[in-house]
Amino acid sequence: MGKRKNLEVEQSIMEYLSTNQKILMKDAVKMFQLSESTLRRIFIKLEEEKRAVRTIGGIISASPDSYYNYNLTSQKQKEEKDSIGRYAANLIQPSDFIYIDCGSTTAYLAHAVVKLIQSGKLSEKLNVITNSLINLEILHPYCSVILTGGILNEKRKSFTGALGTDFLSNFYFSKGFFGADGMSIEHGFSCDNIAISQITRAALLQTNEPYVLLDSSKINRPSYVNFASLDEVSAVITDHNISKADADAFSHCRPALHITD
Repeated sequence: MGKRKNLEVEQSIMEYLSTNQKILMKDAVKMFQLSESTLRRIFIKLEEEKRAVRTIGGIISASPDSYYNYNLTSQKQKEEKDSIGRYAANLIQPSDFIYIDCGSTTAYLAHAVVKLIQSGKLSEKLNVITNSLINLEILHPYCSVILTGGILNEKRKSFTGALGTDFLSNFYFSKGFFGADGMSIEHGFSCDNIAISQITRAALLQTNEPYVLLDSSKINRPSYVNFASLDEVSAVITDHNISKADADAFSHCRPALHITD
């Protein structure tokens, strides 16, 4: 394919990503009438130029807004995250030994847990392990909290690395509550950071009942690094803004779908 044609395809892909966030390889083949090998070379070039990021089955935008920052993310979908956090907290039993993942939605869960402890519905003897500085700060005055340790990710306010994943191998959680930067029915749950995905997966594999807390804006918008397939979690908890099409898609999957009021 000529250089000019190549540039035209690159421009068309970037224009598509500006409004659709992701393009699947199979859709790009039909759209541009090109072979997968040709498109793969274009995808690689766009990634090398930091204009896009390749993911399973396609490519997604690499605009600055795509990358996670706790301080920014915590300001988005506040009402939805609050409802998800309160719903998830009510699933916790006094006897549970739980893991709470890092992320803005799980921080709302931590706040909800505090309110249940203050009301007497949960005991201050509740045991929590987390890799999140935010969750530690919220919970430690009210119950037993253990921090995984490891390497601090300043943007996420959380810890990653081998020290954390090795530490988690010593435990088995009755319930775990996990965040995600995105998901798709086809590929499961994902985030934008390899180290975060590794510690999240390590905790998930040590959990009897893993729940993913996910506001509806992230559904069918996968991020860069997959950490779990849909059949590896017990349920997804999301908000009432989920579309009917997205909700219906879960009827063919293993995890239960819990929708908050």
